[in-house]
Amino acid sequence: MTQFFWIFGCLTVCGAVLRAYFEHLTLKLCRVPVEDRTYLQRNELFGHVEHKPAQSFAKNFCICFLPGLLVCLIGALIALPAVLQLFVMGVMPRNIADGRVSVMFIVCAVLLYFGVSLLCHAFPTYEDTLYLWENRKQAHPAVRILLFIPIVCLRAGAFLARFGFWQIAAAAAAVVWIIRM
Repeated sequence: MTQFFWIFGCLTVCGAVLRAYFEHLTLKLCRVPVEDRTYLQRNELFGHVEHKPAQSFAKNFCICFLPGLLVCLIGALIALPAVLQLFVMGVMPRNIADGRVSVMFIVCAVLLYFGVSLLCHAFPTYEDTLYLWENRKQAHPAVRILLFIPIVCLRAGAFLARFGFWQIAAAAAAVVWIIRM
């Protein structure tokens, strides 16, 4: 399973590097000791930073949630214009007038790849979400109720990310889109 995770991570390496960078930055801001600063390891930590467990629920939630939120926002900002150009405005691979390759199509395809690459790495490691799930008992009951659904979503997304689900889903969507063209 680790080989598949690594292969899928290599296909979306832009998102893996940025996710690891934001995770590392969040760990530094939360003052959580970092054990290994290698962003691209050939195991399930591809695109993640090995660190010691956070001592508080708030820090643990920030470590699990903030890097993914930043990666999602940047990924959406990059992918949205490309999606609008390709699917709403109908930018085609070839210019209708002269039949040459459309530069705008290439730019949109590259932007879409970078945006989807970032969006594929929105979730933390499964181990981090398990630790967050165990630490939720430290939080105030109102905070536990308020954050229950986001924590469950983080845990489910991290579980699926272990198996490369997000990369497979993106690849399947790309294949369907190419077939439709």
